[in-house]
Amino acid sequence: MSAIAAIAWSEAYRELLERLPALVARARLTFCGMGSCIDARIHLPAIAPLLDGDAPAEARHFLSMLVDRARRGIGGEVRVDWPEGPAWLSERLPIRSSLGGTGPHAAWVLTAAGAPAVVALEDRSETMLSHVPAEILVAEEGRLVPAGEARRAGRSRPHIFIFEYTAGRAIGDVVPARSSRIIVRFNDPDLEHDDAFDALTVARAGEAGAGLISAFNAVARDRLDGEIARVGALAGAWKAGGLDTVYYELGGFDTIEACRATLTGLRGRYDALGMSHSEYRGLGGAEDLSVGMPAMADELGLDRLVVHADHFAAIATRRDAARDRDALMAGCLIAASRAAAGTPVRPERLPEGARFAASPFDEPVRRGRWTLVSCASPYLETPATTLGLGDSFTGGCLLVFGQGSPPTR
Repeated sequence: MSAIAAIAWSEAYRELLERLPALVARARLTFCGMGSCIDARIHLPAIAPLLDGDAPAEARHFLSMLVDRARRGIGGEVRVDWPEGPAWLSERLPIRSSLGGTGPHAAWVLTAAGAPAVVALEDRSETMLSHVPAEILVAEEGRLVPAGEARRAGRSRPHIFIFEYTAGRAIGDVVPARSSRIIVRFNDPDLEHDDAFDALTVARAGEAGAGLISAFNAVARDRLDGEIARVGALAGAWKAGGLDTVYYELGGFDTIEACRATLTGLRGRYDALGMSHSEYRGLGGAEDLSVGMPAMADELGLDRLVVHADHFAAIATRRDAARDRDALMAGCLIAASRAAAGTPVRPERLPEGARFAASPFDEPVRRGRWTLVSCASPYLETPATTLGLGDSFTGGCLLVFGQGSPPTR
């Protein structure tokens, strides 16, 4: 990207920063479902002493898989069939724990910015609630309650393991060229079954801004069809109650078949879909986004299709293209601010050291009934964290997608 273009993007983000307080002040409630967990976070270079040790075969295979993904700059999510894995890793590696899940991460960045968000949360154990920021809302007996005041109940679930790595920092003899994280599931935690969340969100659908559904990739295949029907009915009730936007953030599935089953099974229940660029390619999206994104959006009956990557975000939209470009930029800004701070924060400035690369569309592109717009993201080569950045982007988008006047009921 030319220096002039980089300056233009810097100015565009500074202008958005000036408008951000007004966007937050107008924010309506966002529904954030449908999977919550606690992440067990491991700094991937910490595994180096184990690489040459006398580890069992399953451990060696697992560690080699992690190093190979880091070498190739691949993050993503994988399901690993190694029942002893969590205990083996916990006995040998330093672990930090934090709140996890697309819905909770989106709610976390929204509340950090000052916007209201309620999260689906079946697990109300002390272990879980001690990880949920107090300002995030949960549903309790027909009321919105700050998580810090929620009643404790239930048992905690097994943790999801997150292995973070940073560009230029060695993992044994491998030096990654890209910063990312690898999400590892040793089980299928399923979705949240939070009856209080379901009832309250249906009742308040007409006054809310947007609803997020996610985490179907964490459902075992033999239970997936039932969860599609259950959450699809909930999302349909949101739409019938007046909610303008139901946004589905895809996530990394074990198989393309399960991914497609979810996309088609929920068709008509969500009007906006978000995915990483690698997920888009995995679904067979055309290399030319101006061709592939409208085609995919038409196939799925969408109003908006969002594709996000390290250096850019793009949208094919049938709505207000200028507002939707603001949504992309808000998502990128909030994600970059989290990457710089290491935790969700309200953006106050462009992160120091952020750089810009080219975005797919310099100007809006028209393709039939679709308009395509994009933005360059403020990219940090060595962030303080890579955890939850895609989910943070989603939260930032929802802040703007939910800005319209309340739908007429």
